Amino acid sequence: MSAQNPYPPASPPTSHGGNLDPNELRLRQQQQATPGYPAYPVQGTGVAPTHSTSHGGNTDPNAVRLRLQQSSGSSTPVPQAQMEPGPYGGRPSPGWVTSSPPGPPTPQSTQPGQYIPAQYQPQPPNPNSAQIPIQGNMGYFPTNSRPQPSPGASYAPSPYKPSQNLPVGYSIPPTKKKSTLRRCYVDTPVQYRGRPEQGYKNIFHERAQWRSKWPNSFQLAGVPHNTSEKRHRDMMQRAKYFAAENYYLSPTDGHLAKLFVQSTQEVYDADPNSTWRRTFIRNRSPLILQIANWVLTSLPAGDREAKGEEIAIAAGKWVPSCVAILFLMIFPVSVAGEVRNGGKYDPLPYRFWGYPYHARNPQEDNPELQIHLPGATQPSAAPSAQHGQISRGALNPISERPIEPKYLCFLKSVEGVEIREVPQRGDDHHDPAATYILVSYTSEHFRTEEEQLFLHDVGEHAARRAGVQAYWVGCSCLGNTEDEVQDNVWRISDVVRGARSMVIAVADVQGKEQSNDNTAALREWGTRVWTLPEVLLTPSNSEIPVYRRNRSLNAPMIVHKRNFATLWGDASISRELIDHYEGNLTLSSLELVTIALKCLYSRQKGNHLPGDMAYALMGLLRRRPTVVKSDTAFQAFARLSLANDNDLLLERLICTLPKSLSQPWYDMDDQWGVSLWDILPSTQVCGIADKDTVIIDGCYAAAIRWKAFAAVASLTRDSWSRFLFRYLFRSTSYLFIIGIALVAAGGATGAGGASLKAIGAIFLTIALLITLASPYIIRKLYSGKLWGTQAWFFGFEGYMDISTIEQHIFGADMGHLKWSTNGSPLSIHRANKHGECIGQDPTGNPETAKKVKKAVDAPMGEQRIFTLIDTYTLTVTVFEAVRPPVAVVMCGAEGGMQRALLCSYDWSTQTLYRESVLRMETIVLEQMARVGRLRLGLKRGEL
Repeated sequence: MSAQNPYPPASPPTSHGGNLDPNELRLRQQQQATPGYPAYPVQGTGVAPTHSTSHGGNTDPNAVRLRLQQSSGSSTPVPQAQMEPGPYGGRPSPGWVTSSPPGPPTPQSTQPGQYIPAQYQPQPPNPNSAQIPIQGNMGYFPTNSRPQPSPGASYAPSPYKPSQNLPVGYSIPPTKKKSTLRRCYVDTPVQYRGRPEQGYKNIFHERAQWRSKWPNSFQLAGVPHNTSEKRHRDMMQRAKYFAAENYYLSPTDGHLAKLFVQSTQEVYDADPNSTWRRTFIRNRSPLILQIANWVLTSLPAGDREAKGEEIAIAAGKWVPSCVAILFLMIFPVSVAGEVRNGGKYDPLPYRFWGYPYHARNPQEDNPELQIHLPGATQPSAAPSAQHGQISRGALNPISERPIEPKYLCFLKSVEGVEIREVPQRGDDHHDPAATYILVSYTSEHFRTEEEQLFLHDVGEHAARRAGVQAYWVGCSCLGNTEDEVQDNVWRISDVVRGARSMVIAVADVQGKEQSNDNTAALREWGTRVWTLPEVLLTPSNSEIPVYRRNRSLNAPMIVHKRNFATLWGDASISRELIDHYEGNLTLSSLELVTIALKCLYSRQKGNHLPGDMAYALMGLLRRRPTVVKSDTAFQAFARLSLANDNDLLLERLICTLPKSLSQPWYDMDDQWGVSLWDILPSTQVCGIADKDTVIIDGCYAAAIRWKAFAAVASLTRDSWSRFLFRYLFRSTSYLFIIGIALVAAGGATGAGGASLKAIGAIFLTIALLITLASPYIIRKLYSGKLWGTQAWFFGFEGYMDISTIEQHIFGADMGHLKWSTNGSPLSIHRANKHGECIGQDPTGNPETAKKVKKAVDAPMGEQRIFTLIDTYTLTVTVFEAVRPPVAVVMCGAEGGMQRALLCSYDWSTQTLYRESVLRMETIVLEQMARVGRLRLGLKRGEL
């Protein structure tokens, strides 16, 4: 691919490489218009040029003017005194070319719309509407008066009303002494109601599949995969080919395992619309707790007296549950969950085996990776098909900054210009006093060679008026060869820095040719990428003349540098850059790069290579990596960042959460509403990889368990009542055995065994009473405060109320879990009567309730609703993602919370892709293990 010119003609008939000579052009126009006139050869070629010729940068504008004059009817030059003023005004000029109006400007490409989360407006309940009062909102309520939900019911909180401190209908009933405050449930209108979980009934689901491994019952993926097999090597160095499917790294032994995602009942019943396998949600709490909860949920837990119907239901359940509990006591089972990993989260068994495309340390570069850079020595190694050729260790060399431009248009003594190479420092002919004017324009206004002659008229006029020796214009001063153009095209910023001043040339905007207002023309000029650094690097307090084609050169419009922001569509942020370069405002290097990149990407005209935005940005920075034309836009920016980065820009960027799926990587707006400088990275980008990914090191990570919940080991403190109940409960079977033995012994001894029978009857009575009270005793034993829990990350697809979630993990809703206050953009919270921050059910926001309902039937590629349960902090977080993330990667901190990247795994490339970003408490780091180098992508393209 040849190097591109930031000032290229935008349409046929002629395409230039930045080396247009107006003298040659005018002479050629004269030859074509005068029959029999001898051809004027192009210098250095000996060939008469045509309109389809691509010129070097060595032709003469005076010769072109002479040719145009002769083509007008005279074969001899017209004396200076007989020349008439040209249509632009100013000095007389022979052979003026009548320029046609410019073609329609290319429509400016639009940026993807930024997603702004809907602002929820509180809505008072409608007394006329049929609202179903249910239990489900969170606040505080005494334990001894807390109502219990019925089994399988779905709950939804009241509408989110941040302006109120208390939920709708909130009241605190009379409390008894030593009451423990936990979540409170109040009667609220329904915002979202899901289907009751069917549990193991789903074994008979119409789409159910069966296998011998856990989980045994599941549904196949509804979206087909590519049938090709790919190779994967795990951290245990086991290399194997796998069929295309969703996999995850098993924390048990590190092997690649098929991904099964437990889903809520409504998601499980919906049409299959995912690339991963689904399974139903199982209650994984200890069976003895499930039996006890089965009885007690039939009775109200508050101060309200039980109704006759409720008592009858509980009585019918009580005896069977007591028998079941007694049977389980005969065959002891473990109620406590497994303590694994020393109480820490499951580790992420990951290791990256590949090479980076560019490493921070050149010792780590691939010796077989070769790229050819301008001026680099040709290597002897075989070239890479993807990257071309370059010597090892030179993937990010720093190019030198030119002090002066290589070519300038020098003024002649009377009129006309001569384009020649500028003597560089150390040359005997070097003139340190040489100064020049820079002519800025956009190819949207000057498409053809004839139209570009006006640029030389402007340059010559401005240079003579300013009393300088030369001017620089992009269409003629970028060089004669492709290598020269490539060396100079991305160094325009240095040309601007060396210029004494800048002038702007514009043309009429289509449809406004007769207007005297230059604003429209300037706005279109400002849509070109390179105009931003040209204005920024112009000397401070400059007054920039604006010349308009078909207008007088003697009366240009004058615009002060600080006022250019008002002419651009991004005035609010571009003004900050102008103020910085004017010395009125000081931006940090991180702020400068962030704001400048946003401004550059709002200008879409004039860029030709994917990395042009980064190459335009590097003109504002000190260190410039050599241009690699095969770079993507992200790779070019990443190499530029690594060369200049003292502020960990890339490390901060990966911690952000885009506002929408369509938000491009260079838009650094964070859905959390913070700036990059608010994020403190805790990891380092140590390399850049292919497919717009980076390699990070030093982060903490943990695996997420999706296939099922698990019994959670916990630590509680003993009380006298709990101590007594525990030993009474454990002694029940012994009491039964002793009682039966005594009664049997008394019967065998005849009349003298009455006392033994009486004692045996006492033992049996005590055992029976304990058995009848066993549901309550079990609830009492396991309802205490948890002083420590085994750390797990559980996940499932969809939404469930927190009471149902806790029943499936802990066996009963005992107030252990709580909603995250600010862990996800969907999280909501409010203050209780004591001013304490209390997390609320996310579906209390009607917008979130709509998202939950919509996600059930969302097609692949759109965001779904997932729920993450952290058993260490005992929080539940609802979030959005396209795919179920299999890992939590901690990459930074912000606002006293950790930025946790939830990542899916592309096993074919060993890449973890960011699906969402949550905020977690810092204490979770204590229960995580570090992971080695990790390949991370910001956006996953393929399904």
